[in-house]
Amino acid sequence: MIRRTKIIATIGPSSSADDVLAALIDSGVDVFRLNFSHGTRESHAEHFRRIRQAASKAKRQIAIMQDLSGPKIRTGPLAGEPLLLKEGDTILLRSGADAAVPGPPARVSTTYAELIRSARPGDRLLLDDGRIELEVQDGSPDELIARVVNGGLLGANKGINAPGVALPPSALTEKDVEDLRFGLELDVDLVALSFVQTADDVVRAREIIERAGRSTPIVAKIERPAAVRNLEAILHAAQGVMVARGDLGLEMPLERVPRVQKEIIRAARLHGVPAIVATQVLESMRVEPRPTRAEVSDAANAVEEGADAIMLAGETASGAYPVRAVRMLNAVICDAESMPSPSRIMPIVDPTGSRHGQALAEAVVTLAATSQADAIVAVTSEGKTARLISAMRPSAPILAAAPDARVAAPLALLWGVEPFITSERDVERLKIDLVGRNLVAPGSVVVFINVSPEQARPDANFLHVCRLS
Repeated sequence: MIRRTKIIATIGPSSSADDVLAALIDSGVDVFRLNFSHGTRESHAEHFRRIRQAASKAKRQIAIMQDLSGPKIRTGPLAGEPLLLKEGDTILLRSGADAAVPGPPARVSTTYAELIRSARPGDRLLLDDGRIELEVQDGSPDELIARVVNGGLLGANKGINAPGVALPPSALTEKDVEDLRFGLELDVDLVALSFVQTADDVVRAREIIERAGRSTPIVAKIERPAAVRNLEAILHAAQGVMVARGDLGLEMPLERVPRVQKEIIRAARLHGVPAIVATQVLESMRVEPRPTRAEVSDAANAVEEGADAIMLAGETASGAYPVRAVRMLNAVICDAESMPSPSRIMPIVDPTGSRHGQALAEAVVTLAATSQADAIVAVTSEGKTARLISAMRPSAPILAAAPDARVAAPLALLWGVEPFITSERDVERLKIDLVGRNLVAPGSVVVFINVSPEQARPDANFLHVCRLS
């Protein structure tokens, strides 16, 4: 059985060795994530080199996604032991990078000064993934006075979420801009943009990419309520979305997250945009050799909802069982895909930029089903045809014939798509190429499709069904 839903693995200390990378690819990883919230540019460059080398040895198109850290709000450093905050304590939160000072009142810093300026009395602040809760009592331009609602031990550089606080919309910090330019120099295949709130955030990142002479696809991470409200516009601007459930579950009522996940995936499919489900998918496998039953059900539900990809984070970056986690996710996805596929959703947006692309794509899906085709071969120069067909969830696997690695590699994210590089565009020569590469077996029924806005070209805009000899 061919797995359609893709697997993304985050690279880190547990997964950076050459033999582990090879095992991860062999176990089913389609995309590797470089998390720029951690590590150095030098370490990311080394990881990039190792991934490319491992993918080349495996003879597979493996995408590399740069994940920018974004304006993540964090506490500052500590001078010593973790700070014990008790219910009812008063805490002073100041802008800057000073080390925390024990109370009373305890003093904690944050380098994100906009939080200090934007929070108002009554606002809730959630620290360290929500383990500690504060309520703002009063404040000034440089300091907030807050009461500890739920206490605990506070370590250094822990995340702060401010549900309901109106923060500045820009998702790109100065660090992100420099990191993005660095990633483009490396030639990453995808860029994930953290804490997107509006389509303008995506547009700004796109401008930086285009000035670098690239067309790298952008994945907008949906992790704030503003992004959910502006989802329609974001889907028009981005080439992918990620349901980043960690911060999303802190920025909005937790019970809403499952419904919002379904809404994001459905909207993405309508726009022909790939959707990734992320955060705590097999979280227990960071320390345990087996996931919980709830985690397995969660991953299977993401498949049923029609996600293009499921992402592992700490499980592969720093967990004790990175390869086993990928194998488990692969097994869960394959079993979930053995059930009848979700209802087909016809995209309302045609990424091919033609008036006839949608009609040709619908025709190829129908033709593949009625002829019981073994594969659909999408001849694509920019990847748009493969993206459109993938969004329609055909029963046959999709082989994307791309002209080079920059087009082929990002297609590894798409549901049901297996990209390969070829200079051939003629169907007769492509038939020979497919069999010669063992992409399809002799005797297979294959449907070819090519979509182009140039209607005058005789070698464009065709459907062709045949049995390979």
